[in-house]
Amino acid sequence: MRIVCATMVKYLKFLIRVRAMMQDLYEGDLTEKMVVKQLTSPETSLISNSVEEFHIPNLKNANITLGSYSDKWYRQIHKATWIKLGMRLPTLDSCLSSISASTNKRTRENYIDTVEMYGEGNWCYEFMHKGTELSNRSKPLIEENNLEEAYKLLKEANMAYSIASFPHLNGDKKAAQAQVANIKSFREILKYKQIAFKELEVSAEANGHKYPIKAWLLHLNQDEPMPMVLFAGSLENLFTDYELLYELLIKKLGCAVLCMDFARTGQNCMIPLDHDSSFVQRSVLDYVVEHVPIVDPHKIAAIGIRFGGNIVTRLSFMRSNILKCAIEIGPAINKIFTDKDHLDQLTQMQRAILCNKIDQNTANWDVCLPIFSQFSLKKQGLLGTTTKTPVKVIVSEGDIICDDDDAKLLVRSSTEGVLVKLKRDNFSNITQRVLLEIEQWLNKYFFSK
Repeated sequence: MRIVCATMVKYLKFLIRVRAMMQDLYEGDLTEKMVVKQLTSPETSLISNSVEEFHIPNLKNANITLGSYSDKWYRQIHKATWIKLGMRLPTLDSCLSSISASTNKRTRENYIDTVEMYGEGNWCYEFMHKGTELSNRSKPLIEENNLEEAYKLLKEANMAYSIASFPHLNGDKKAAQAQVANIKSFREILKYKQIAFKELEVSAEANGHKYPIKAWLLHLNQDEPMPMVLFAGSLENLFTDYELLYELLIKKLGCAVLCMDFARTGQNCMIPLDHDSSFVQRSVLDYVVEHVPIVDPHKIAAIGIRFGGNIVTRLSFMRSNILKCAIEIGPAINKIFTDKDHLDQLTQMQRAILCNKIDQNTANWDVCLPIFSQFSLKKQGLLGTTTKTPVKVIVSEGDIICDDDDAKLLVRSSTEGVLVKLKRDNFSNITQRVLLEIEQWLNKYFFSK
């Protein structure tokens, strides 16, 4: 009997060690422990993008993006955005300089950020390495209870991991490991900010298949049911990239926030994306309304940015019985999917993102065009009809993703539609104006009646 017990104890200890090793592999120093398995994965500019010559965008419209475009880089360098979200300029410049100075082989000789092997000069490596360094520097500060300085490092590390994954293409294994690190640091940031979070997994069926959808509910711990905002961002961002917005919604307005990765992105990369763009968010919204008692089902709104605006627009029609109001920021709803002039202004990276999400390749651009058109909410027959959901549409001057015609069409499709046009300005000023417009709209429909 003693021999059996001793054997069982040894076996249990073995299981504990295995579990610890797996935990360490999943959440530990991913740069060092996972890189060996990732060396043979394709360099990012080759994913969904096998063309030899890149498309040169028609830059007649200077407002193509809030980040800068250069014909020397495959990726667009969103310096202003990344700095606003927590990355210090010296850190960012250090990584970009290391990438620029690399003499290692590039898959595309004319593009700086295409170093092939995972090592010095590779985009993902440089930002992952920097993120790990920043995260490690935060640990002794946490032990010393210097939480403010630790938070700054954690926030910068979180952004470094997100940039390492950029532009977040499905099938990019190096980006996937960066996303795991990004989620881990995001949890730590929420704990520091004293924001409670619940990680949800919702089973939903589409086209005869069941999919596990992962989502996050962020909130302040309280007993009373609270208003909730469903948020859907841009295809160029992870859901962890919007701390400024979450801070406003949760800390200042006392709302819960429901957020998640898109289909074919991050935690939901296994879920297909088709014309029913709101499938993921709609499924989770229905679950939360029915099963999560801390959410007030009579005070639910939605905010969408870029492609997230496509999702929220569909929700404003399909769940008008649930949504008290919606806010759309530069929503991609029609012409960017159907109009050649608009599509010609997209960079090669933006083309690859669109193709990647529908499991296509930019080399088959003519094949992709009719698939893109399925995302046009005008072609779907939604725009032109009317939703009772009050919708505020915020667009900036000269925006190709949502031009004046699309914005006005969306406003007319709501019984209480409002259009806000912003003049061209720097990213920081635009961000502050957008946050103010969001606050005013939510106050009107959540707290003033």
